Amino acid sequence: MMSTARGTLAVLAGCLATAGAGAAPAAAGEQVPVAVPLTGVENALHVKAPELSTGVPIPLPGGPDAPRFAAGRMLPEPLLPTVPLSSELPDTRVEAPLSQVTGDHRIDHLGLTTAGSDVRTATPGASVNPPLTGPVGDRFGLPGMTLPEAALVTPLLTTAPGAALDLA
Repeated sequence: MMSTARGTLAVLAGCLATAGAGAAPAAAGEQVPVAVPLTGVENALHVKAPELSTGVPIPLPGGPDAPRFAAGRMLPEPLLPTVPLSSELPDTRVEAPLSQVTGDHRIDHLGLTTAGSDVRTATPGASVNPPLTGPVGDRFGLPGMTLPEAALVTPLLTTAPGAALDLA
């Protein structure tokens, strides 16, 4: 085997290894756990601090809709496509002791729990059509005249969150 062929294979193998290593962390998880330090509350108020466990969702971008040309339009539709993002809201648990705050020992703590849920969003988009059309065959390739158009596509947010509150 010639040295140029070996070099080409080595570069190709290096590129494939780099691409595989770069894709692994992105697929590892859709959220980052968060630790909220509340020991300052315990020291300042001399009460037991609430416990909080949650995470921060990492939005994963999807592929935008490809602009497409339509008959009678000079610019593609949509001119600024929307970009879909998806993630997952993490499970969250907050538990706050109440017996020291209220002085009533019948109610020990207040708990709030939210279950994880999928989130789908899309960025805003725009569609614009100038007052000229594409070339018209009946007019020897000259453009036609139309009314100008401008439209905004609203952003999208879809999820189904839920929560449970308990006193014990």
